[in-house]
Amino acid sequence: MNDIRLICLDMDGTLLDDDHATVPPRNITALRAASERGVAVAIASGRAWALLRGVDAQLGVTRYAVLSNGAAVLDVAEHQWLYRRPLPETARREAIRKLLDWGLPFEVYCEGQNYIQRDRMELVVGSALSPEFAQVLRTCSQFPEDINTALDGKAVEKIHIFHIPEAQKRELLALTDELGPLAAASSYPGNLELTALGVNKGSAIQALCARLGIGPEQVMAFGDAGNDLEMLRWARWSFAMANASPEARAAARYTTGSNREGGVGMAVERYLLKP
Repeated sequence: MNDIRLICLDMDGTLLDDDHATVPPRNITALRAASERGVAVAIASGRAWALLRGVDAQLGVTRYAVLSNGAAVLDVAEHQWLYRRPLPETARREAIRKLLDWGLPFEVYCEGQNYIQRDRMELVVGSALSPEFAQVLRTCSQFPEDINTALDGKAVEKIHIFHIPEAQKRELLALTDELGPLAAASSYPGNLELTALGVNKGSAIQALCARLGIGPEQVMAFGDAGNDLEMLRWARWSFAMANASPEARAAARYTTGSNREGGVGMAVERYLLKP
């Protein structure tokens, strides 16, 4: 594996501990060592960049960020957007209107920022996966009075619904197919993530690698859930976490330890850093 040029890292359930905010020390040490050897480190997350700045600060070596399930790619070092595939505006407006009518907790990722309508703030923050991530939402999000108006004319990357009942999920997907169509993914049970059709982490990483002139055999990728499948299938050195879903395990070529025990660091040590 001496020719590895890029490491791609899912966040929740993969790089981060179970608080969805902290990077285990073993992961930090291994990734910094890989960076010193000239390997680029890329976050590959369902989140917007505004919600990842704390993770970036912990790592200290992030070069690229694949954001919003692959709807955008940011060159962190150069502060330059390399790739964008935004939601169709009509579909975005109608989906948000439905979610507001239903009173469901959701957030919208747009041009690196996270938007939550002000009168839904407590509902959304209360739906966070941990108290630590709730604090990230509270301190790193934008809270406009009217979210649809605030997003007009902007490149909207993703709509993330924290929890959606099955009946309303079917109705929303039918609406977005009619208006879009849009792509739908899930990163944990009960949630729904809407992006433009064709958006996924795998396609975004392929676009990034094409710019860098590297192939799948030069990429390590780590994931645990449904929104990681395309990335895990494409990368030659793909790893499912011990806590990964059966679908992620089937998509990956290798397995490693759990997110809680620093499974990313374990694999980087074993396959990349050892002689």
